[in-house]
Amino acid sequence: MVSPFRVWQVVLSVCCYALVTRGVENLAVDPGFRTPLSPLVLPSAADLSVHERNDMLNAFESTLLNMFGFSERPKPQGKKRVPEYIMDIYRRHSNGHDGTTMDFNIEGKTTGTANTIKSFHHIEEHFDIDEAIHRHRLVFNLSSIENEEILTAAELRLFRHAIPDHKIRKRHALNESENITDGKVIQRINLYQILKPVARNRDVIKRLIDSIVIDVRNTTWESLDVAPAVKSWTNDANSNYGVEIEIIDRRGSPSRHGDDHLRTRRRIGDDTSLEIHDEDQWFQQRPLLVTYTDDGRTKRSSKKRTKRQKSKKKRRLKENCSKHSLYVDFAIVGWDSWILAPEGYQAYYCQGECPYPMPEHLNSTNHAIVQTIVHSADPSSVPKACCVPTELDTLNMLYLNEKEQIILKNYKDMIVTSCGCR
Repeated sequence: MVSPFRVWQVVLSVCCYALVTRGVENLAVDPGFRTPLSPLVLPSAADLSVHERNDMLNAFESTLLNMFGFSERPKPQGKKRVPEYIMDIYRRHSNGHDGTTMDFNIEGKTTGTANTIKSFHHIEEHFDIDEAIHRHRLVFNLSSIENEEILTAAELRLFRHAIPDHKIRKRHALNESENITDGKVIQRINLYQILKPVARNRDVIKRLIDSIVIDVRNTTWESLDVAPAVKSWTNDANSNYGVEIEIIDRRGSPSRHGDDHLRTRRRIGDDTSLEIHDEDQWFQQRPLLVTYTDDGRTKRSSKKRTKRQKSKKKRRLKENCSKHSLYVDFAIVGWDSWILAPEGYQAYYCQGECPYPMPEHLNSTNHAIVQTIVHSADPSSVPKACCVPTELDTLNMLYLNEKEQIILKNYKDMIVTSCGCR
């Protein structure tokens, strides 16, 4: 069993490796932590008392958590599931992201400079439905959106099953053929922000914020723009009375095709025997409000990525400045209870000599070349140029915050992609 102090040595080494510019042999860490840590990372840890050691570790943990935007380590209860939509975004962005920007670029959506994605399920205790006129009312708790976050987009995602052909034919026999257009069976979904609740069985005061036309023969997710409502709720939490979903036909009347194909509740239609008892299925099909926000951090890496011509005849010598493996395993550190993905990542680090004369492939600045020339002539006058990261990528993280809210976020400058002499 890995001791707590041994585990935190690893965390601290990850936090500090960028600060150590010389003598970092053996800093590379494999997933099993078989490689010893450099004593320079924690030079006198063995000489500390238990109290001093704990104080030091707590201070470093606090620093590391602050880097991720936390005041304390999240402590989630039980197993946490991730909506498939959020996981899909994570996979696509992780596989196709080039690290030059922190923004989420999602095909078919305008999310602006968003670098944070949060998802919310409606509060089931507050769910209300008027089955006679096919209106559904949903309320979401958005308290985990911080004041400094800038909303760039928000959508309400609704899952619906296709209405079987035999039901469509039966309802068309009741003179609903006017809802067929170019072979499509049409319904309209209107989304309203509830501005003020009123007594039961009376219309609420509301405003229309989005409307879409659907073909009831298709099984798919629908997306409606809910940004106007979310903006008003984040400005004034007391104004959050939820949203109302209305399903009508082309004439604006309650649709005879009904609303039981729209998954807003566990029970399917009027048949209680069809109630969803599979928690996983209900979790993945229930309404999902997704917000895209900009947390105010710098969007572009301070390191510009440029293409460099590299000689095919270049020989990479181990002793010269180069990139080395530094794997961070969240499970061994004990953070896998709240970091949902990735399980770990290659942070890498830079190490090696910056010799004179300076080889072209070491990606040196003019200043580093001059410094190296002066050092070679008089070693006591100036130090050698240092092997440091010259290009860094962002890291996608899917995690739970202190309120157990699922968040997908980009963190800049987390992965070394190139090293050079500076």
